[in-house]
Amino acid sequence: MRPALKPGDWVLARPTLEGPPKRQRYVAASGKRLVPFEDLSGLYAPEAARRLLVETGRQDGFAGDKVFRISASDMIEVRMAVSPDGRSRIVDPKDLSSLPLWPYQADTHIRVPTSTGHLDLLAKDAAASQSGVVNWSTDADFLAQVVRSLASERAEDGAPKQVATLLLDHVTKLESSLSEAERLDPRIGQEILRSRRLADVLKSRDDLLQNFMNVLRSDPEVRAQLTARTEELAAEAAQARSETLVRDRTAVLEADLKERRASGEAEIAATLRELEAAELASMTARLKSAEEAALAGISAKKTEVETEVELLTERSAQIEAQNAAENGRLAETQQLLRTLDAELASRKDEIDRIVRIASLLQDRGNAPAEKARVPGILPSDHAQPIALNEVAAWVDDSNLLSAAGKHLCLRALTDLLSGNLPVLIGSEVDDFVALLAAAVGGARYVSFDCDPTVITFDDLWVRPASGSPTVLGEALAGCEREGAVRLCVLRNIDRSAAHLWVGTLADKLRSGVIPGSLLICLTFAEPPGEALSDALKRLPSIDTTGAMEKAGVIAALARSQTDRIERRIDMSTIEPASGPAAAEAAGQLLVKDVEIGFADVEWFCRLVTVASALLKRDAQEFILVAARRRAAAEKGDAPSNGKPGLRVIESGGASNA
Repeated sequence: MRPALKPGDWVLARPTLEGPPKRQRYVAASGKRLVPFEDLSGLYAPEAARRLLVETGRQDGFAGDKVFRISASDMIEVRMAVSPDGRSRIVDPKDLSSLPLWPYQADTHIRVPTSTGHLDLLAKDAAASQSGVVNWSTDADFLAQVVRSLASERAEDGAPKQVATLLLDHVTKLESSLSEAERLDPRIGQEILRSRRLADVLKSRDDLLQNFMNVLRSDPEVRAQLTARTEELAAEAAQARSETLVRDRTAVLEADLKERRASGEAEIAATLRELEAAELASMTARLKSAEEAALAGISAKKTEVETEVELLTERSAQIEAQNAAENGRLAETQQLLRTLDAELASRKDEIDRIVRIASLLQDRGNAPAEKARVPGILPSDHAQPIALNEVAAWVDDSNLLSAAGKHLCLRALTDLLSGNLPVLIGSEVDDFVALLAAAVGGARYVSFDCDPTVITFDDLWVRPASGSPTVLGEALAGCEREGAVRLCVLRNIDRSAAHLWVGTLADKLRSGVIPGSLLICLTFAEPPGEALSDALKRLPSIDTTGAMEKAGVIAALARSQTDRIERRIDMSTIEPASGPAAAEAAGQLLVKDVEIGFADVEWFCRLVTVASALLKRDAQEFILVAARRRAAAEKGDAPSNGKPGLRVIESGGASNA
């Protein structure tokens, strides 16, 4: 049977257009009636909701059916009407002592925007079953039931005494519940609140109070208790009277004592004034004598200070003269350094030209053909191997880096050796890369210039169209074939479609698909576009500005041929962190709500090993930042290619550009 609807009711339905042309109208075959809804679960207890809807009433003047949520899991459906005092209260059902409870379902709550604000409605599920009942009878009805129960039991001997015993037992249970629980149970709180309001009801309903008192007076035991209480009150009144008399007598004695004390204090004050006058005269004489002695000492000290000031003035003049001379020598030294810089630049160009000519002559000689090598990687037989735990000392001893540059160098080496893909920016990228190569790559590195033909991940390793390997592909083959360490720099990535493959490259490095001996970093010539910027936000970034020592090149040129700083990292010294160490690091991340996925366990162990060896005390902070960056990348989408709705993870082969 369809529920009766009236104007102003809300219905959830799916109407369709029916009828002949020009007379069509929207018709819904079925619908679900929506009832006004209000959430009162935020009140401190369901008793507060009962008090508001049954006793106090609401001032909104609402009339009609409405659903109220009274707790986190329960709600009631009632009919509201406006009372004579203008407040809206529950009028149906008649018996509020067993008001039905229905389970609250958040998905049936609908909020509809209107011109006056949002309107909350509830689509009640017809299949929902009643979850229980709640006693919401008024305080007057509740008390009337108690009085009627006592009146009906008057004829039985000891009935009031039994009721009192039951109430005392109930109070004992409530107190034990409150002492055992850590916080107040809502049901116990509801009973306590209702019990506290019974006094208000008794004051407002004289007939209930009179009936209740008549029932109590009819019991012999109650009369006996009243007699005993009267005697107690009389004894208390006599005690109070005696205390009043004692208090009055005490006040008289205290007044007399106060008067005598005042006269004694006046005499003592006069004596003290005389003593103060004599003592003041004596003290004034002593102060005058001390003042004269102090003035004499100050005059002597002033003379000494003036002498010292004259000496300091002469010394200041001498220091200023020395500073002027030193500034002149400093200016000459700076001019000499600028001259040396110019000479070094010209000499360097000549040396580079001679080296290139010698290389060409050697290639064209009759020497046997050498094995094909990676362009940009010259044989470096003089590079000494270096263990992982020795890298930090090598960086600290370097006089090519500034104090800030040493910290940046250790961060960059930690990212490279742990399988991350750092992005180098700033004005000193080339010098910084050369120093990284000297630290772990034997002072040699592969430079791969990206262009618009590098579109997919495979274009990094295989030339488009021709199928021949790129310098990066040759470097990868050398790492796999010879076990060599190769530092590779992908330059000008902003000139290619890097946003399509940079995420894949980072994943391959982190997962170990690309050998750990192939160390890769990125640079760009111009500020990247929006799509590439989003992809680079998931990678570590290092600003090289100010990393190099200004006079470091002079120190580098002053070294002898035997004093070589080139090192090649020994990859066998990089072992994953032990289980306890990795578990401790992961536990510290969990405390800060950062989780490590199962797929990143191997990378995380390697990160812990490298960071602990290179960064020492800063290792924990570095690991936290790297783990958060990785967690953010896992939660985000794949890098965008700049077109709506398209995401590229990895190409199936080299492009045909």
